Parts: sequence; structure tokens; C-alpha cells
Amino acid sequence: MPTLMFLHGMESSPLGTKSQFIKSHYPDSLIPELPPDIHERKSVIEKIVKKSVRIVGSSLGGLSALLYAMSFPERVEGMILIAPAVGFFDQTVFNENDKALIRQTCIPAGIPCTVMIGKKDDVIPQADIEAMIARSPDQGIIKVIKQDDDHTLNQSLDLLLMEIKEMMARD
Repeated sequence: MPTLMFLHGMESSPLGTKSQFIKSHYPDSLIPELPPDIHERKSVIEKIVKKSVRIVGSSLGGLSALLYAMSFPERVEGMILIAPAVGFFDQTVFNENDKALIRQTCIPAGIPCTVMIGKKDDVIPQADIEAMIARSPDQGIIKVIKQDDDHTLNQSLDLLLMEIKEMMARD
């Protein structure tokens, strides 16, 4: 079975709701403890991933997945991005260089991806997520799901599980 990795958001951890939900269905999944800094997060992921991986990333974890995939597209077989933090510019977390990098993020060509958007998300503007998708070169393999949910998309865990099962079943 392919390796599944879950990357949690800034205010979560491997003990968070989605982390525990995924671990209960995929006990062998990799769920690292991640710091708030996006560069440190990428370093943690680089140290853990030894072969190709399928990534689920929530919020800052979604941004982390994108940044990793942009650097190592050959190591990423698929992604599910849950309200990816591509429009979150907290001054205490991101400097100007980080913000410029975030504004250029995209889903690399050849990586099938599902993007889950909460219609009631008051943290990440939907327009910023849509702009990231529009910058992505391989639109045909990007699936967008808009749910009547908030930023966490915790009310959509059953749908998330269906998407993970679909991603994990791909050859």
C-alpha cells in the first residue's frame, strides 16, 4: 500500500481531530509534529519522506504539502488539500519573502489533487484558494469540492475519508 502522510494545521497536532480520524482508518499513516514555520515544516517532511507519498494537508498543512510538492514533485503521488493556507498572511508567522512564495504556490503538473473548500471558512479566502488552483498547470487532474462547512471541515470527515480511499486506490 502507498504511504499516506497527514500534515496538520498551525493550531493542531498529531492529536487533533483529523489526525486521529485518519490514524483510526490508516494506522500506518505518517503524522509528524510540525512547527509553525513553513521552512521548518518542509525540513521535517524532507527528513521523514524516504519514498513516494500521498499527502493530506489541512490549512497550514495544505500549504506545507504544496511547498513540498513544488520542490519534490517526483515524490508526491497525490494530494488532498483541506482549506490550504494560500491566503493566510499572519504577520507573526510569515515574512515578506514567505508571502511572495505563498502567492506563487500551485499544484505541480502530474499530481492528482482534491481541494476541499469550506463555504463558511472565515480564515482562508475562497478566492485565494481558487487563484492557486488557477495557477496550477494540470487543471484536468484537480478536483474541487466546496462543502457547507467552516475552515476545519470537521463536519466533512466522511467525505474526506472517501477522498482518501479514492486517492489510496489509485495505481
